[in-house]
Amino acid sequence: MAQSNAQTDCKPYVPTSEGDKWEITNYTHKGKETGKIAYELVSKEETANSTTFTIKAVSYDKKGEITFTNSFDAFCKDGKFEFDMAFMINGEAMSAYESMDVEIDASEFEIPSMDTPEGTQMSDGSLIVKVGSNSMVMFKMTILVTERMVGPKGSLTTAAGTFQCLTFSQKVNTKMIMKVEAYTKEWYAEEIGVVRSESYNKKMKLNGYSELSKIDIQ
Repeated sequence: MAQSNAQTDCKPYVPTSEGDKWEITNYTHKGKETGKIAYELVSKEETANSTTFTIKAVSYDKKGEITFTNSFDAFCKDGKFEFDMAFMINGEAMSAYESMDVEIDASEFEIPSMDTPEGTQMSDGSLIVKVGSNSMVMFKMTILVTERMVGPKGSLTTAAGTFQCLTFSQKVNTKMIMKVEAYTKEWYAEEIGVVRSESYNKKMKLNGYSELSKIDIQ
């Protein structure tokens, strides 16, 4: 990818050409498919000191039916790559509310460079989603991501190919009707994004995982 001079030190964790498409498939801890999310890079806007990637995400259930559609941004700025935390919206949880008004308050969520030392602590992230009608809030979801730490680097193979990845772990607290505490480990590849994500309960038993299953980039 040809970055502007101000952005040459930022390596994005998303595909970099408009029209690029990729899919993440979700599985239970036993490997049974539960759905997927199809992504497309719909626009890339560059300025003298930043690049903004706008990504469309379409969530599908295990039967292939669309459950939720949203979009979010990712950024290269000041030498750092960051997602808008809206990328963590759960399509399955939101499927019943798609026709309603949705208000999103999302922090930025940095993914460190591949040369970041193992053990480096990363900043927290937060996401608040309010759903309602006629100014009345009917549903609220809060996600807090803490205890983020960079792990070892290495290669990982999925159905989409083999990728050199940076790993990190984090604690994820989700509050909807009830509060759920989980721990995740994620693998990220430059100019690709998430290659694999594993979710564990507070007893560190695997709840499920997601993998990059398809990619079509220029």
